[in-house]
Amino acid sequence: MGVYWRKELEIGVIEIDKQHQSLVEAFNSFLLACRNGKGSSELLELLKFLDSYAIQHFTTEETIQKASSYPEYESHRLQHLGFMKKINDLKSQLTSNDPPQINHLIAANTVLLDWFIKHISGSDSHFGRHLLETNYFAESDAQ
Repeated sequence: MGVYWRKELEIGVIEIDKQHQSLVEAFNSFLLACRNGKGSSELLELLKFLDSYAIQHFTTEETIQKASSYPEYESHRLQHLGFMKKINDLKSQLTSNDPPQINHLIAANTVLLDWFIKHISGSDSHFGRHLLETNYFAESDAQ
């Protein structure tokens, strides 16, 4: 069982859609590693990926949200901060001497699945509709 990218999840910004797809790929790699008994070693790689992913992805989204006068910008930004807090909390539970335990793997799965379901398919889809409704792409192309 994994998470699969569907066209319905696209928000219409190629860069953001590609970033979302890379998150789905990383999550699926982690799920596969867990199924194969290698989740502990893969968790640290996933957390490194999430650090760089979040900085790049959240900056991209928030920049476009500001430029398009997205009315939900502040609550969306707070969701991003909440995600980073969850990831940082998970990282702080890990020690450099001990391998990640099953509770860490479950927590990572829960955080990512919750993020995928609530944020990408919910909040980000709403943002995509805003861009379409406001003709943001037509206006930004004309400038």
